[in-house]
Amino acid sequence: MADKRVSDDPRPLGSFARPEPRQENPDVPGTRTCLHCGGDRLTRIRMRTPSGRDAVFVACGACERTAWFDVAGTGVPLTADQVGGLGV
Repeated sequence: MADKRVSDDPRPLGSFARPEPRQENPDVPGTRTCLHCGGDRLTRIRMRTPSGRDAVFVACGACERTAWFDVAGTGVPLTADQVGGLGV
């Protein structure tokens, strides 16, 4: 019999085809435009880091820079130590 796992997290999983509703995924400070080139064609992926922080990974399609931002932050990118073990 297959092992069925149940998550303690009640939030639904998001996907590229079915993003979370806008009211549940407000703009996170620092993620509207690229801090390096000002581009607005960004890929944003919201997730929890290994350190337990809710964050948004941002990748710019124009200059290919990446950054992590705390969901409850002020718009200042997280450092590699703050992300906690993910290759930044």
